[in-house]
Amino acid sequence: MGKLLFWVFVIVVALLVARIAARSAVKGHRRQSRRVDASRFPADGMVRCAHCGIHLPPSEAVRRKGYNYCSLAHSLKGPGK
Repeated sequence: MGKLLFWVFVIVVALLVARIAARSAVKGHRRQSRRVDASRFPADGMVRCAHCGIHLPPSEAVRRKGYNYCSLAHSLKGPGK
């Protein structure tokens, strides 16, 4: 009976160690991908919707009467809330 408990304990410890190692590998990958994404899209390349204030890339903005909007609906409502 003692040998059985020993092997159950060894297996549980091995599974816990494997789980901790997998989590740390995923966290390291997430940190690295965040840095790459932030460098691809600099903050100064964004424009602000004149109606709701959301920031978006200039290529996705709707431009009307000198203002940038996030959608056609907001461009029809005009600047400000």
